[in-house]
Amino acid sequence: MLPFSHVALKMVSTFISVWFLGTTISKDMRMDAVFPPVVQPSDSGLPDGHLLPLGCQREPDGPVKEYAEPLTPIEFWNLHVKDYVPLVYRQAITKAPAATNWQSDEYIREKYGDLDVLVETKNEDRGTRPQRMTLNNFLDNYKRKDWYVVSLMPDPMRADMQVPRSLLCGTFKKTILESNLWLSAGGTKSLLHYDADHNLHCLMSGRKDFIMIDPKYDDLLVMNEKRRYSGSSWSHLDMNRIDLLAHPQVSEVPWTWATLLAGDCIFIPAGYFHQVRSYGRSVATTIMWAPLNKFNDSDCATADIAAYTSLSDVQLQWTYKKGDKSIDMGFVNVEVELRGHLLDLMAERNKTKLTKELFTVFYQRIVVDEDQDGGDIDEEDLEVIDKMFGVLDINKTGYLTRQGLENLDIEVLKDVARILDEPHGPVKENDDVSTRDEL
Repeated sequence: MLPFSHVALKMVSTFISVWFLGTTISKDMRMDAVFPPVVQPSDSGLPDGHLLPLGCQREPDGPVKEYAEPLTPIEFWNLHVKDYVPLVYRQAITKAPAATNWQSDEYIREKYGDLDVLVETKNEDRGTRPQRMTLNNFLDNYKRKDWYVVSLMPDPMRADMQVPRSLLCGTFKKTILESNLWLSAGGTKSLLHYDADHNLHCLMSGRKDFIMIDPKYDDLLVMNEKRRYSGSSWSHLDMNRIDLLAHPQVSEVPWTWATLLAGDCIFIPAGYFHQVRSYGRSVATTIMWAPLNKFNDSDCATADIAAYTSLSDVQLQWTYKKGDKSIDMGFVNVEVELRGHLLDLMAERNKTKLTKELFTVFYQRIVVDEDQDGGDIDEEDLEVIDKMFGVLDINKTGYLTRQGLENLDIEVLKDVARILDEPHGPVKENDDVSTRDEL
C-alpha cells in the first residue's frame, strides 16, 4: 500500500490546505488527511514550516518498521525492545471481539455503560485534570463536546481485547502494568510527549497518525521538567503552530511516522517522543509494561503463544473495577520501584529490618534528591514519610523484616504508591479506605 502522501497527487494541495488551516469536528472526522505532510518551500523569506503543525518543517526519515504479523517474544526483545526501537504490527488484533463489537456505541453502552472512565479535552492540556464519568454519560455527549476517553480500562472490558503473541511469555507477560482505553469522535491531538513505560497501542476503529522522535533529541524540543514519578514529560511547543523564529532548532530534528488503521498496533518504547492525531470515531487500547534491562525467557519454550489470549487472562498490576475510589492510571511498577528498591537498600546497608529511618533514606534518594536542591528533607516530606511508612508497617511494630517486606501484599505497596504520586483523575468521595484519605 502506498503512503498517504502519494495518493492522488492532484488532491494533495486541497488536503494539505485543510490540514494546515486547523481543525473542526467535521474535518477531523474525515479519514483522508494527508500524512506525512508535504513540506512546502517558503516564498516569504520565513523558514519552511513556520507556524505550521509539527512535521511540516522537514521531510521524515521514513516510516516506522512494519511487520505483517507480531514477532515472537524473543524476537520482539532482540530486535526492538532491547534497543528501544519502535515498530508497527499490521492487523495484529483482528481476532479480538472488540474489533467487531466496539464499532458500536450501543454495544459499549449496553455492556459497559455503568463503568467509570477518565475524560480529557481533545487538544491535550497537561495542566488540566481529567473528569471522571460513566461511559453512558460520555457516549451521550462526546459527539458534540470536546471530550475523549483516556483512562485505565475497566476490568470487564479486558475480556473483549486480544493480547498479541509478542507479550505472551517471559518478562513481558510478568511485568504488564496496566491497559488503557482511548475513545473519541475524532480530532484528538496529543502534545509531543514520552511515557515512562513501554506501550503497545492498538487501534480498534478509526485512524491515527504518529510522529516519532528519538529521545536523543530532547534538548531540541523544549521539554517540561518532570519528577521521577510523574510518568512522562512533554514539550511546551505548540504542535499546531511551530514558531521557527523562536525555536529554529525544531527543523533539525529527524522523525519517522506511522499511520494506524483498525486492527493495527504500534510499539512505542519507554522514553520515545511521539505526537498522535486521530481521525474518525477512534477506539484504541494500550498495554503498558515496565522497561527492564534483561529478558527472562525461561517459560517461553513451553508457552503456547499461538493460542488466542484475552487481556482478561493475563495479570495486570493496576486495574479498575466498578466502585473503586480512584482510577489508578500511570502509576509506578511497585514491585520494582518500591519492594525491589527497598530490599536492595536493606542489602546495601546490611540491615535485617526496614525501619522508618532507613525508609527515610529511600525516600530521600528517590524523591527529595530529584526535586530539591541539596536534598534536604522538610516538614512536608516528613509528613509524607510518616504516612507511607505507616501503611507499610501493617503490624505496627516500627519495622518490617526482610521476609515481611518480601511477603507484603502488593495492594499495600499500591497504597504507598498512591501517597507518593497523586491519582491522575478525580477520587470518589464517601469512601472509608483510610489509607487513601490523603488523596
